[in-house]
Amino acid sequence: MKLPKILAFANQKGGAGKSTGAAHAAEWLSKQGHSVTLVDADGQQSSSVWLKEIGLPYQVISDPETLFEALPKLSDEFDIVIVDGPGSLSEVTKAILARCDLVLVPSRDSIIDLRSTGKILQFIRHAKELRGGMPKAAIFLNAVSKGSVLLREAQEALGDSLVPLMETVIYDRQCIKDAPGQGSTVFGMRGKPAKDAAANYEALFDEAVRFFNGK
Repeated sequence: MKLPKILAFANQKGGAGKSTGAAHAAEWLSKQGHSVTLVDADGQQSSSVWLKEIGLPYQVISDPETLFEALPKLSDEFDIVIVDGPGSLSEVTKAILARCDLVLVPSRDSIIDLRSTGKILQFIRHAKELRGGMPKAAIFLNAVSKGSVLLREAQEALGDSLVPLMETVIYDRQCIKDAPGQGSTVFGMRGKPAKDAAANYEALFDEAVRFFNGK
């Protein structure tokens, strides 16, 4: 199936899971034999530090005009470009949405987090209007407790969104939190929790690729 040339993770709320998703996507795609670079557009630069530890290519670009010009050039050099968006709604976010093919919006299952997705979804709708339906976009629930009432309520609340909710949920696991400190992702960690988390991310990214291909 066709991969998005530019895959972005965006949400204005810090701690939603953008950097974690971006780093794991970069390693997952790299392990599949694709040439990948990550663009860290977040002022905190957490994902670029993480990618340096892992040993994968990365760029730090936080200027919106530079980012707008750089993303197509990078997509010519690499099979896929992963973009870690900023923890704010800004011109940087607009530049990302103007260039990416697929944007994934991570959200936790608290009411505060769910409400905070409203603005980024508005940005995405505007970009879709300007770009004739692009980028393709989906929300996924991240770092949530399995079987919780909040999870069920979050799925119901987001189920009718114009930006669809992905079926795969990333569950809250300590190994995911430990991964940056170990200079790894769960794909490179040992033990059953890491193996389960890796399978969780694989399911998410497989679903994202199928969604991008309209399947």
